[in-house]
Amino acid sequence: MNKTLIGLALIAPLPALALPGLSLEAGAFGGVSAFDAAGDSSGDGKGVEYGLRASARLGGGLFVDGQYTRLNPEDNAFDDGLNARIDEFRVGGGYSVSLPILPVLTAGVYGHYVTQDVNLGGVGSGNSNGYDFGVLGRIDPLPFIGAYARVGKIESTGYAGYGSDGVDSLLGVDFSLLPFIRMFIEYRYTEALASGGKFDSHGFRGGVKVSL
Repeated sequence: MNKTLIGLALIAPLPALALPGLSLEAGAFGGVSAFDAAGDSSGDGKGVEYGLRASARLGGGLFVDGQYTRLNPEDNAFDDGLNARIDEFRVGGGYSVSLPILPVLTAGVYGHYVTQDVNLGGVGSGNSNGYDFGVLGRIDPLPFIGAYARVGKIESTGYAGYGSDGVDSLLGVDFSLLPFIRMFIEYRYTEALASGGKFDSHGFRGGVKVSL
């Protein structure tokens, strides 16, 4: 299951290499995470996250994309005493266009199928499945730097009550190293489910992406 979804996420955009007018972007990222019980700003739960993503623009504003993220919370990050590992896959797409009155600004909508493989060590493992959807935007005030954001709803529940349910958002800045290589830094916020309650999941990460 994992290998199939990773393949779909990363292979789906590849026709852009062969068909004129299409564009491909692929990247890798890594960083740290923090987990707080909803309404609690103590930030005691910590972890690491890293992953891969790819997208292809199909013309006319349409795009397809996919992402794999590995999340490794520390022991007891969710106040349950368990050392969890979560592999999340998102596969989907959307539509975005440059605004006629402000060409440096792009806006659109997106949606994905989401599955999360949850591993609780010796306790067991299973899957949470669901979706996410929302709005996105990007601004490129200069050719070598840009900022982007998305905000939406995610719902993925299943094994042992672990998953996501609520707000899902991302804010990032990228800048060019070469015409086809960009570095980026991001902040991600997701409402996670664990131990019968909601947790605020914060991710701070950086990475590199290549455009073709």
